[in-house]
Amino acid sequence: MTLDSIEAKIGSLAPDFKLLATNGQNVSLTDFRGKNNVIVFFIRETTCPQCRTHVAQLGRMYEQFKEAGAEVIVILGEDTEKAKEYADGIGLPFPILCDPDRAVYNLYELEKYFLLFQRTASLVVDKDGIVRYLKRTTVPNVWLQESRELLGFILSLDEGQPVV
Repeated sequence: MTLDSIEAKIGSLAPDFKLLATNGQNVSLTDFRGKNNVIVFFIRETTCPQCRTHVAQLGRMYEQFKEAGAEVIVILGEDTEKAKEYADGIGLPFPILCDPDRAVYNLYELEKYFLLFQRTASLVVDKDGIVRYLKRTTVPNVWLQESRELLGFILSLDEGQPVV
């Protein structure tokens, strides 16, 4: 039996990946295991204004996330040059991971909807590598309130009572 992807769902072990970041480092999801909760956000497209707003908000709230024991990973389905241009244009305090062939998007079941609309997702992976929060969508308007919701969720993990 062959598995093309490992289904990411709440309560499951998050599928691992290793991607090149805009700072030149290779970053793996397991790098954070035992150390930090991780917020993972998949950018729909560089032209998506809602995604850009959400990523900028994650950047503005980055210190709050770090103080709450979380790291932020943002994944973009572009090469390093385009991803760096995107990150620099927003002035992000964290690197963007590059997934030019969208293999990690597919691993997290974010293939294009009707071959046209890139699916996007936001998730929280706890220190043990377990998916505790997952929201997938093709309509990026949901991200406009997402950052504060993520911070509240991260804070609830430290209290030992994640709200789902």
